[in-house]
Amino acid sequence: MKLSRRDFLLKGTAMFATLGLGGALFTDTGKSILAGGFDDDVDEPVLIVVQLSGGNDGINTLIPYGQGIYYDARPTLAYQQKDVLALDNQVGLHPSLVGLAALYKLGKMAVVQGVGYPGPDHSHFRSMEIWQTAEPAKMSRSGWLARYAESSLRDSSNPLKAIQIGAGGKAFASEKMSFPVIQSLETYHLIDPKTAMMDKNRITNAFLEMYGVQNQTEQLRVVSGRGYEAFKSVEAIQALTATYANKVEYPKTNFARDLQLVSKLLAGKSGTRIFNVQIGGFDDHADEKVQHAKVLTQVDEGLTAFYKDLEAQGLQDRVVVMMFSEFGRRVKENGSGGTDHGTAAPMFVIGGKVNGGLYGAYPSLSNLDNGDLKYEVDFRSVYSTLIDKWLKGDTTAVLGKSYESFKFIQ
Repeated sequence: MKLSRRDFLLKGTAMFATLGLGGALFTDTGKSILAGGFDDDVDEPVLIVVQLSGGNDGINTLIPYGQGIYYDARPTLAYQQKDVLALDNQVGLHPSLVGLAALYKLGKMAVVQGVGYPGPDHSHFRSMEIWQTAEPAKMSRSGWLARYAESSLRDSSNPLKAIQIGAGGKAFASEKMSFPVIQSLETYHLIDPKTAMMDKNRITNAFLEMYGVQNQTEQLRVVSGRGYEAFKSVEAIQALTATYANKVEYPKTNFARDLQLVSKLLAGKSGTRIFNVQIGGFDDHADEKVQHAKVLTQVDEGLTAFYKDLEAQGLQDRVVVMMFSEFGRRVKENGSGGTDHGTAAPMFVIGGKVNGGLYGAYPSLSNLDNGDLKYEVDFRSVYSTLIDKWLKGDTTAVLGKSYESFKFIQ
């Protein structure tokens, strides 16, 4: 049958819209339309950004069990010293973070204490935007991960050089580049895999005719370019080598599933340099003790399985995980068995090449800013360290200037 432009709009575009994108487009000889191979990227260092959405209670994540004021401020939420996973004689991890505590003891996890930014904002949306754009003082239309890709990965032809796993925000916001959003490898298709090859080719040709930049007016070239970039990312995903062997059992949670997807992509030699992943459920205004323990368990079990998976594949020295939340919580618990929006909180950096330990100083629990912790470390210092020392990128192009550097990268 002949596929008209109207048929394509009705059938093809509907499929395209479900992608974030999602099957491979091949000629009738079975050869990929795109010239492939991104072997130059597969041995480069990888950064995985994990955001804990909702405002993680940093005080009950990195617990200042050595300070009496902690117990005074949190009569029902405080953890007794015997239950804390001690890192030294002053601070320790939440009892749910058993796997991360083990990584810390192995020297594979760095904890940066008291991280925040000037003029803190208690709005989830604004504060997350600040972390994702690295611009506390102004509104920005570009994300910090996008700016890294634009400045340091601009010569890479790999459509998978940076990937958002699942829902995201502004970290990859860009007016210059497109980045794929992937839920799973099995559903990342442009065309239903069951479609006959002849029909696939017709849809492919119609798609390329519609989104070919050379055929568009200036006003449509941005849209056309984005469509074609999405097309290339689908092709690249379907061309990955199927080398992933499931040697580690992951928990049955969405977060663990997303991390396993990252592992599959790396095993398939995707050449991806940056991944962005998130897990929600941290807005604990009420009944925090049970809920916080539950979601931290998901974080701990997911990251522990992921690190074991990296070790099984020999990838642990190529990958660094950086974990943050948009803000912490207030020092005092509220009247509903929870905590309200606060400011400074710890960040975590995990990897085979990480110099583990505590960095920065724990904020004072008594010298507060209207009930909030005063931050000790600007979050852009952590970003700067990772861009410069790990990714070997241009810090100034991403952040506008250089910041204090830490020694948590070997």
